[in-house]
Amino acid sequence: MKRKPRFRARCLTCLLACCLLVPLFAPRPAAGVERVVAVADGWMPYSGTPNSDREGYAVEVLRSVLEERGFSVEYRELPWKRAMQEVLSGQADILVCATRDKMPALVYPGTPLGRSDLCFFALDRHWRFAGPGSLADVVTGFVQGYNYPHWFVEDMERHPGRFHALHGGDAFARMLAMLAEGRVQAIPGCSAVVDYYARQAGLEGKVFMAGCSGDGCHELYFGLSPANRPRSTLLAAILDEGMHVLRTTGRLDHLLVKYGLKDPVKVH
Repeated sequence: MKRKPRFRARCLTCLLACCLLVPLFAPRPAAGVERVVAVADGWMPYSGTPNSDREGYAVEVLRSVLEERGFSVEYRELPWKRAMQEVLSGQADILVCATRDKMPALVYPGTPLGRSDLCFFALDRHWRFAGPGSLADVVTGFVQGYNYPHWFVEDMERHPGRFHALHGGDAFARMLAMLAEGRVQAIPGCSAVVDYYARQAGLEGKVFMAGCSGDGCHELYFGLSPANRPRSTLLAAILDEGMHVLRTTGRLDHLLVKYGLKDPVKVH
């Protein structure tokens, strides 16, 4: 009977020791990985559906460069206007396919992703875009927040009844659908983007390029948040170096072929 208290004490001591040792030998989580949040709207072949096998050329470049440097990339598809606001405020780190003249406050790498032209498309093969006056007799669709020439914005403000605004993460695809349904008669867009969505919608040979605007061409970049400028400057340098490695090793060519694009440096 006298040994029971001693036995209980030993058991209590062993139990306490085990409790103290469990944290030492239990599996530990991996070291913290710095997260980078990238945002864009659906604008294939540059930015597509998150976590799919075709996230888009720009998103795949971003993942390839940053994840090899130990970052965790979280890509979100948002309406373009909201995506811009989140990067400006610091809620997100990178705006995919930003243009310098539209958002000069962002931090930019020196290497562009590509070049966006501004052409007009219609179902009527005989309608031609020959300047601002060409839009007087048609209803034109456009995506809120996109980078359009000053004359286009001014015309839209003077004659709002002749323009139809769209917004949302899939605004461009819906704008093309409106054209196919005849709800608008003309849409402006990057030729590579319109070609992609036309193929996806089975509209090849039905949507015609009607002409392009000479003042609507822009180089596309990763635009980094000004809310944390030192970090954004560092990320911009990493992106420049990483794209150089992708190009010199031929890995960039694989992505360009996959999405039917041309090397942005050659275009530049």
